[in-house]
Amino acid sequence: MSDPIVKVYPADLGGCGFYRTIWPGQHLERQGASVRVVMPTEPDDAQIQAMWYAADTDDRRLVDVVHPEADVVVFQRPLTDTLAGAVKILQGKGVRVVVEIDDDFEAISPRNVSWRSVDPKAHPRRNRDHLRRACEDADLVVCSTPALAERYARHGRVRIVRNRVPQWYLHVERDDHDGVFVGWSGSLETHPDDLQVTGGGVARAVTMTGATFAVIGTGVGVQRALGLASPPPACGWVPIGKYPYALAQLDIGIVPLALTPFNQAKSALKMMEMAALGVVPIVSPTDENVRMCKLGVGMTAGKASAWSGLIKGLVNDPALRAGFAERSREAMRHHTIEGHADEWFDAWTAPVNTPTKG
Repeated sequence: MSDPIVKVYPADLGGCGFYRTIWPGQHLERQGASVRVVMPTEPDDAQIQAMWYAADTDDRRLVDVVHPEADVVVFQRPLTDTLAGAVKILQGKGVRVVVEIDDDFEAISPRNVSWRSVDPKAHPRRNRDHLRRACEDADLVVCSTPALAERYARHGRVRIVRNRVPQWYLHVERDDHDGVFVGWSGSLETHPDDLQVTGGGVARAVTMTGATFAVIGTGVGVQRALGLASPPPACGWVPIGKYPYALAQLDIGIVPLALTPFNQAKSALKMMEMAALGVVPIVSPTDENVRMCKLGVGMTAGKASAWSGLIKGLVNDPALRAGFAERSREAMRHHTIEGHADEWFDAWTAPVNTPTKG
């Protein structure tokens, strides 16, 4: 019996789209698996095609969906009424539906710019309610953490597939530079309350050691949030293909996260990226970050004194810094997409070999 045909529909061309669907799917394609990644940039006739009935009012009803010529479809983060409504229609045509999710959209802070973008009142046709409905109806939910499984798959039809990094990250090298660079990758628009958990510890360590703090991103608001003495240099946003090279220029990376339900549901991907690129990660003790630290990747900091002490120790001792970087990078050799692609394939094809949901 041949493998089922799987079509994967990434939600975007950002980090989430690449890490969770595009890179695993493309690797499986190259290995000869019957997987087809349908990029968001492909023509409309390659995407899920839906037929709607629109009444005279604002109400509309999904009538039908064109068969995708696949045994399984994987919808990443299906927030739209089209994709949520397509789940049952596709199942009626014998197509199994897998929903892939990597963030807790129910727990986003109203201070996060993403909150309004999935608010049902602001966006009736694209919001978190449609995502929840899709998860409830799906044959299987695939997510990156146990907390997400608890949120979106209490029905029990779930697989946890951890986030991984591309193998080529392990071979990216930083450019030679003077001094020590401590840095962060992100935006206060989506991390409005996270940098503040360092309690000024990062700023004190940078001042006392003479290290340079830098940002992969715009850097807007970072000086104030961390309490830095001056605005940090920032490289701006870079394409996903160039992002690892920008991140690799740091010597020490920080991943501060407020211990909120949203952040507790996040994977440890940021620290994994850093470690794979030879950057020493110092992270907040979320459940997933602690799990990776126990596997030999990075170190945690809770109080301001811990952030300050760890950074000062690493900046002032090049041998210590190099040792931590080498050990963390070596540990990451066991957490690559290529080494775990079979987990994605097994999860995506699992519904074909299990009874139809009741």
